[in-house]
Amino acid sequence: MNIEAFSIQTERRGEVTIISLRGPLNEDAGRQLVEQVVGELAAGRTRFVVDFGNAVAITSPCVASVLEIAEKIVDEKGGRLIVSGLTDLNVKVFEMVGILLYAESCRTLQDAEVQASA
Repeated sequence: MNIEAFSIQTERRGEVTIISLRGPLNEDAGRQLVEQVVGELAAGRTRFVVDFGNAVAITSPCVASVLEIAEKIVDEKGGRLIVSGLTDLNVKVFEMVGILLYAESCRTLQDAEVQASA
């Protein structure tokens, strides 16, 4: 069985920082996501899209990390977070744990980019 490794890719498009996640999203992946966002916030960036379209599975520790970045971006910095590419199940999980109280959800990365730029 070929298990894809986790990777994180960051790209800036204008005022928007796009973070694309690939592979299994475990505790280590969540930690890397938090580190990436904290670095971007320190650089003065406050508009984020996090794309989950290529994620294999999202574990509870990683969901906790997403909640942590949502609070940092929106509450601490007055920024904006849009998540994209979530499965229907992941949308429900993000709703249940409160992530979508902070973040908006778009089906596709393209829709999220347009929303984040508005």
